[in-house]
Amino acid sequence: MHIRRFSPDLKTKIPGRHRGLYGVPIQLDRAYLPTQNLEDLAQRLNGLPLLLNRPMIVVAMYLEPHSAMDEHSVGAPILFLVTAGKGFVRIGGPTGQTQRVSAGDAVLWPAQLDHMEVALDALSLNLRFLRCVRIFTNSLASKRQNCTCL
Repeated sequence: MHIRRFSPDLKTKIPGRHRGLYGVPIQLDRAYLPTQNLEDLAQRLNGLPLLLNRPMIVVAMYLEPHSAMDEHSVGAPILFLVTAGKGFVRIGGPTGQTQRVSAGDAVLWPAQLDHMEVALDALSLNLRFLRCVRIFTNSLASKRQNCTCL
């Protein structure tokens, strides 16, 4: 049995121009690791993610109040699960569809379609982040397209 904690105290800044966006990789495809040195990977990611021989990535993401992920598209569908907080998601670029999301919502972004997330203020002092989990196949990681979870 393997256990991977993904609490906010283990988060690291997600690379790129995403303001206030942090993540904890939960599961990675062993074939597409950024390094084969597992000790270095565990230190960089505040613990070793679950490593499977499966083309899928699972990342817990934390968006600070008023933060946003830059709009982008990827080569595979993404399942976005909101586990706490509230915010907005948009698909289809600047004139695309915008929807309010909150804990308990699941969003499916189609492949090759621009999408983004924006966090709102927290409702209480105990909730500081929009918390979500992104699940996607690793076909994009093999091409290294917009894979900013590491």
